[in-house]
Formats: sequence, C-alpha cells, structure tokens
Amino acid sequence: MKKYILLVFIAIGMINCSDEVWRGIPTDENASAPPSVTNVKVTATPGGADITYTLPESDNLLYVMAEYSIGNRIVSKKSSFYSAHLSIEGFPDTKEYNLKLYSVSRDGVKSEPVNVSVTPLTPPIVSIFNSIVMEPTFGGVKIHFENDSEAEVKLTVLTNDSDGEIYPVDIHYTKRKDGSFSIRGFDAEKRTFGLYVLDRWNNYSDTIFVDLEPWFEEQLDKLKFKAINLPSDTNEAHASATYTLDQLWNNVWGTGTAFHTKPNTGIPQWFTFDLGAKARLSRFKFHHRLAGSSGAGSDGQYSAGDPQIMEVYGSNNPNPDGSWDSWTLLGTFESIKPSGLVSGWTSEDIQFACYDGEDFEFPDIEPVRYLRFRVTKVWGGVTYIYIAELTFWGEVLETF
Repeated sequence: MKKYILLVFIAIGMINCSDEVWRGIPTDENASAPPSVTNVKVTATPGGADITYTLPESDNLLYVMAEYSIGNRIVSKKSSFYSAHLSIEGFPDTKEYNLKLYSVSRDGVKSEPVNVSVTPLTPPIVSIFNSIVMEPTFGGVKIHFENDSEAEVKLTVLTNDSDGEIYPVDIHYTKRKDGSFSIRGFDAEKRTFGLYVLDRWNNYSDTIFVDLEPWFEEQLDKLKFKAINLPSDTNEAHASATYTLDQLWNNVWGTGTAFHTKPNTGIPQWFTFDLGAKARLSRFKFHHRLAGSSGAGSDGQYSAGDPQIMEVYGSNNPNPDGSWDSWTLLGTFESIKPSGLVSGWTSEDIQFACYDGEDFEFPDIEPVRYLRFRVTKVWGGVTYIYIAELTFWGEVLETF
C-alpha cells in the first residue's frame, strides 16, 4: 500500500512539473531581454486602434504587451507570440495617446519600449449619444439609437420624480447595430426624460434631456378576455390541456407555458378572442415562449413554431361562419431578433423576447372588441404555433 501511495505522489509531482513548464513559469531571473518589435503600424478604430508589428526573432519570446494610461488608470493589453496584432480599446475621446510596446520573454523580462502614438476615432459612447432620438410614445418615451461598431453599452434612462429630482428609471443593455426601445408606465403629463451612454470601461457620454408628454393609454383587463372558436380557426391545443388558448392571458411567461397548437395544422393559421371591451388599441406586447431546461426545450424563442410575422384583425360584429368579410386588418407585425443571428440566440435575445416581451404599436385605428391573430410565418418553418402571452393597451370606451 505504501508503494502505491508513493507512486501516486510521484505521478502528481510529474503532472505539476509538466504543467509549470507548459505555462512558461520563469526559470532564470537573470535572463536577457528579447529584442523589441519593429515595423509598427497603427490603424485608428472607434475608441481605440489596431496595432500590427513584426515580431523579433527570439526563441524566448512569450508575448507582446502594450501599456498606456486612460485618465488615472494604467492599462495593459497582451498578445501571444503567435500573433503580430494588438487591438486597443476603451478610450473616451479622440485625443492623442502615447503607448509603449514591449516584447516580454518567458522569464518575464521586458524589452526596451517602442513608443507609439494613437489617436482613436470617435468612441462608441459619443457616436451612439449623437444618434439618440427621444420621442413621446404610449405611456412613456421611445428611444432610437445607432451603434455602428456594435459596442457593448448601457443606455441609462432618467426621469424626474414628484419632487422634480432626476433618477435612473431604466438601464437598457445592448450590442445591437441599431434599434429602439420604450420606457412606459407614465401618466399623460409633461415630464423630463434624460439619457446617457456608459461603456464597459466606465466611460460616460454627456447626458441629453428632453421634456415630453407621454400619450395616454391603459392596460386592458385580461380577466374579461374570452376565447372564441369560429369555423376555420386553429385553436386545438397540442398534447396537453395546459396549452389552451386562454394561456395567452394568464399573466405567466418566462416559462414553458404557452398557447400551443397541434402539429400539422398548417401555416398560415389563426385564432379569435373577445377583449371584453371596446377599445381604441395603442399597442400590444408579445411574450415569446422560453426555451431551455426550465422552459420548452427546443420549442422556444426564435425557433420552431414561434411566430415571426403576424397579422392582427379587428371586428365589432364578426360573422359566425368564420369568414373574413367582417374583419379589418389593424396591422402586420414582424418579430425581430436583436442579435440578428441566423441560428441560436444571445442573452439579450432571450431577455428581449421572453422576459421583457416584444412591443408592437398599432397605427391610428377604429375601436374594436374582437381580435383575430393570423400567423403567416414562424421562425422554424414548422406547421404549428406557440405564444406565451399577449397583453394589450389603449383607450377603453366600453366594457361588457
């Protein structure tokens, strides 16, 4: 037994020694410095620069390092000896910055520095800030932005409280090239909204302030919603009673629950329901079904039967034979994946689709009581649909 234990310790020691050699642990404190890089070229980028160079001929070279200062911070960036390229990021302006490039040996010894000047292009926080457009929308403010470099940023929205004090009301995280989002829940009264941009190096843009009056709206009472089964409608639940049409207004999303039709029922397909009120609709929110271990497996956001293009029709006196002559098209709506990925999704996609929900605004329409949803395209090309939740806002004129 003692022999076996000894062999185990020897084996572990060999593995550890081998690991240290592979990692390039310094072995000679008196080793000479490697030669410096040469032929340095700089290409300015938004908020940074791409630096290329010729590596020195040295068997002892481990990496090339850039050192520079941003404000009071000392920043270093490394690139291994396999690459002759460094990308520098995080500058808050277009001033000239001085960098030092070092060749570093496996023993941790630095070469003589090569001094390099970098003048970044307009950083993302500035270009995004300059693109911001803020306008009133139903219940709040709508923000449009452009992010050509697809930088990872936070858009912090501000407003004033009852005492007039400014406070952050929402933070929108994004890497999208362009887009828009809305902050809602406010009365139709003039108020101040503000916004600034923050990047992952804690660089801030200026702050824009505007005075806007949100448009009036109220959420329709889901307790009054009722499913209607007209001829030609597709609303037979798939596999389980938990997939019925009334799941669309049970205030549960971010799970696998949903209205889910049977496979092989064809696309396009449609369903009908009574709002229990006559209302001039302003918008609706569509929560996608969540995929994943706590959700619906592969039957989730941006896949399979998740609606991509929807038509919404309204009526106040639908023909009981299920025909379309008594229905008016209120709008055609296309679901958008923020990341733009052809397959798969990002955490931003999931947050947007399943937890925040996707907002769609109606044009100026006549008041209606009954709605008919017609799905003409799904994300996955299957012959069924599923939706986690639908919520509606507008001006209620009459309840039933």
